[in-house]
Amino acid sequence: MRLGDVLTGGALVAGGGLVAHTAQGFPRMAGIAYGPDLFPTIAAAGLMLCGLAIAAEGARAGPGAAAEQERLAPGRIIALLGIVAGTALALPWLGFHLTFAAATLAACRVFGGGWIAAAALGAVAPLALHYIFYSLLRVPLPWGVLTPIAW
Repeated sequence: MRLGDVLTGGALVAGGGLVAHTAQGFPRMAGIAYGPDLFPTIAAAGLMLCGLAIAAEGARAGPGAAAEQERLAPGRIIALLGIVAGTALALPWLGFHLTFAAATLAACRVFGGGWIAAAALGAVAPLALHYIFYSLLRVPLPWGVLTPIAW
């Protein structure tokens, strides 16, 4: 059993439950079937499902997996912090699409993903998120060096 995964999963479930509970208190808007609680509730459900999956996997793993995981954890945490810091620094200059593609590829590789899967996710994820945030939710995203071809 990997205690860290069980605790992390439990924390995600608890955090997701707190977000869902808080979102239910948002005021309703007249004449609309959904309100401002919709997106936070969906995100909270995702957090809770992922937390359950992480906790279940941690509880199912054998003792040998825990030793290997713990040995690699500090390097992965430092790498992830570097990816987040690099994303924050590069976002205004490179723009959302290129920065997120590079960050996704790097995070996939840090956590053991293969090159093909990391490159595929790095190519598809920014486009999917662009569609969700820019087109559906009307959230402006920085284009950076891609401004000349912005649509």
